[in-house]
Amino acid sequence: MDTFAKVELTQDLVESSFPLADLNTLLTSLSDYFEVPITLVTVIEGQWQHLIARHGILADRTPEQDAFCKSLIKHNRSLLVPDTALDENYANNPLVTGEPYIRSYLGVPFRLDGKPIGGVCLIDTKPKNYAERDVHLLETISGLITNILELQKNYSLYLEDQELIRFSPIVLIKWKYNNGLRIRTVSPNIERVIGIDAFHLCSGELHFEDLLTEPSVEKFHFNLQNHLDGLEASEILLEMALDSKQIWIRMITVAHFNHDGRMTSIQAFITENTAQKYTEDKLNETNRQMRLLLEASELGTWDWNIPADINKVNKKWCDMLGIEFEYVETSVNYFRQLIHPADRSHVERDLAKHLQGLTDAYTTSYRMKHADGHWVWIETYGKVVERDNSGRALRLAGTHRDITYRMEAQLQERKQKQKQLLSFISKAQSAYLKTGDLSKSCREILEELIDIADSQFALIGELEHTAGVPRLFIHAISEMQWNDLSSQLVQRYYDNDLYFTDFNNLFGSVILTGKTVISNERGKHPASKGTPKGHPRISKFLGLPIKLNGELVGMIGLANKFFDYTEEDAKFLQPLVDSLAGLYYAVKLDKERQEAENKLLELAMTDTLSGLPNRRAFMEKAAEVGEISFPYLIGMVDIDNFKSINDTYGHDAGDKAIKLIAYTIKDALRSDDFTARMGGEEFAFVLLDATHGSSSGLIETIRESISNLEITLSEEEKIHLTVSIGVKAVLPEMEKMSITAHLNDADKALYEAKHTGKNKVVWFE
Repeated sequence: MDTFAKVELTQDLVESSFPLADLNTLLTSLSDYFEVPITLVTVIEGQWQHLIARHGILADRTPEQDAFCKSLIKHNRSLLVPDTALDENYANNPLVTGEPYIRSYLGVPFRLDGKPIGGVCLIDTKPKNYAERDVHLLETISGLITNILELQKNYSLYLEDQELIRFSPIVLIKWKYNNGLRIRTVSPNIERVIGIDAFHLCSGELHFEDLLTEPSVEKFHFNLQNHLDGLEASEILLEMALDSKQIWIRMITVAHFNHDGRMTSIQAFITENTAQKYTEDKLNETNRQMRLLLEASELGTWDWNIPADINKVNKKWCDMLGIEFEYVETSVNYFRQLIHPADRSHVERDLAKHLQGLTDAYTTSYRMKHADGHWVWIETYGKVVERDNSGRALRLAGTHRDITYRMEAQLQERKQKQKQLLSFISKAQSAYLKTGDLSKSCREILEELIDIADSQFALIGELEHTAGVPRLFIHAISEMQWNDLSSQLVQRYYDNDLYFTDFNNLFGSVILTGKTVISNERGKHPASKGTPKGHPRISKFLGLPIKLNGELVGMIGLANKFFDYTEEDAKFLQPLVDSLAGLYYAVKLDKERQEAENKLLELAMTDTLSGLPNRRAFMEKAAEVGEISFPYLIGMVDIDNFKSINDTYGHDAGDKAIKLIAYTIKDALRSDDFTARMGGEEFAFVLLDATHGSSSGLIETIRESISNLEITLSEEEKIHLTVSIGVKAVLPEMEKMSITAHLNDADKALYEAKHTGKNKVVWFE
């Protein structure tokens, strides 16, 4: 957010021009969660602390000099004051000695662009401490509040923009692209400007292309293809055939791409251009009528006076592009606008290199627009023929040759291979989505990879690190069994356990450098170490690193192409490399998600104090036991006089008692049995395949072990612990009951033990 936007947002907050009802609701929830009477979101501006959202207090501002939030802004970190009466910095603060009588305070900075402007605060009228996780939670909520306010501001600006567009002569259309265009939004002024119903376009009842003439449909699709090839912005003129008339529109299109370079949407700005097009057509018609005979030369020539910006061309040059010789403009900008938008960057780059003296000649190939609207492939050769004393180029001369036929043949062949590659990539992605097995998916496409790369062998690997040591896991590799050792490797491959750890070779060079490796002469590359005995000869090699956000995550290796491997091969296969990087990332995310879910489930099912499973975990496990067909015992354990321990010795002593007893119970049980803390001072256990006769001794041992426990607080103070235990024996022949009912019966036995002397075991009869 820029400085102006931050100032404006801060002023809106202070002046309460934002709808903050949802924020107040959030503060009410915060107050309930943290069990505090007052929660605030504050902004300090000038001499005042403004309470832009609040719960539990009526005031809307307080003097800046009394604000606790000054510390948040000054130090840009959280502030915790457990008891203001004991803090010399705040004991005499008017907000402590008077309304709202702050006795404890927790605040975290409320930031815009990382800079604090106020705080999110929890206030209590009695002393209160907070755990570190509470501070982290409040920090997170502060960030969420900032995002909410910024979104509200942006939405207000969006509504203002929509109102402006309503009266604008410029129509906005946004297409979503996903293997095809689908209109997502249309500005409502389209009916006034062009005469098209916006609803029919947005609903899909009417397609934009349906409104265009056939030639304009081709231009529209050509423009789309340019964007798919990476062009960010373009401008085209289109003819629309409406019911009552034909009109021309000028369309500026801007493409948006994701982080992988794939186009996701197109935004267009459209103006009605019929009058201007009529004038242009009349001028072009006049120019065509005045065209002179073409020169007989096979080459177009050009001579550019650089300081004067005058470029003289011959008639053949004009003939190649269908331009009238007498009316051709001499400015280099005129020629630049005829160059295909996707080719301009490399044309200008090559030209700049030659003008700077970095190349002997200016040679390049590109497309130029013919006056009839089609594109002509031009091969240019030029050379600086005059420089000044400082070496600055003054004059550049050269020739043009029409190479359209040759380039179209090459492009057709390239498109066919690109189509094959895209189909191949789609198959790889579909295979993974179908099976969820990346290795299996890679193996399914390996033969096609070998075919499309004109190679004999291939491998696809993913880089892993074990104890900091890199190793390459092989998802897919050409099967080459040349000796007994290789047979063992192939078996490991089928078992998904094939790793390469020796990188002192060609494929290892890709891993060690993170760069593309090309070797077309056997033994010439520094990393070429030959092949194992009996292994087929590797005469040519192409190694492609697979990277994700600049980090090496794997590689593709190809070997023994009939012709040499080139950089063009690497560029051609880059979409496949990027696709595999995406699949690797998807697998990584899925694994991290699964691990996070397992961790959250473990946390949700564990009592943090005792380390035992909690009540929820016990009930789920016990419900499974209820389905078994052999006897088991279910018991409840309650610490005797636990409230007295807490009241007399404090909660730390009570926590020690819970931990000690939890350990004692768990240690006494068998591996198949399980126990849990049910809450407070209560525990429960289940003994599997057990009866009254077989397990009464074990349960008595647990009780006796606990009665021998002792918590030493000091030499004079020692706590002796006892527990009461209620047990129910569940037999298969009993009437079917829920686990809750069995637990209630054990609890009844526990109640009897508590009220008949404590420190005993009572069995439910």
